[in-house]
Amino acid sequence: MMLFQKRPIDERMRQTSRLVAALGLGITQVLLAGVIFYRLYVLGQPDAEVRDFQAVLAISIFGTLALQLFMGGALPVPTLRGMVIGYAILAAMIAGVCLAIYGVPEAAEWHSTWLPTLLGPALMVGAYAGLARLGQWNVDRQIEAD
Repeated sequence: MMLFQKRPIDERMRQTSRLVAALGLGITQVLLAGVIFYRLYVLGQPDAEVRDFQAVLAISIFGTLALQLFMGGALPVPTLRGMVIGYAILAAMIAGVCLAIYGVPEAAEWHSTWLPTLLGPALMVGAYAGLARLGQWNVDRQIEAD
């Protein structure tokens, strides 16, 4: 007994379903970020009360990016020069915002102020480049197998 009709899946149907999934995920992530900002800045809840929402949003955003990098190989693989420029821009933006908000920190607090500011962008750029290279390798391997 068959419950559903079998339909041939063509490239147009795949493309449409991918678009719908991407839009749904993007809308969900934007709404979740809206909930976080609403609870923090409108309701005035402490940061500790929205940690779970922040963690889910971070896992969703970075997980989606990592899967796109590895599974699709669609995002560009940065060169060494591109990685250095990307790191410099990210570190400068983070340092600039932190300096504007908190001022110049004391030298004794470098491990809690300057280390995350300088190490965080390096880890992000390195992780992006590593996943992009793995994704490109994965796609090349799939093409060779066909």
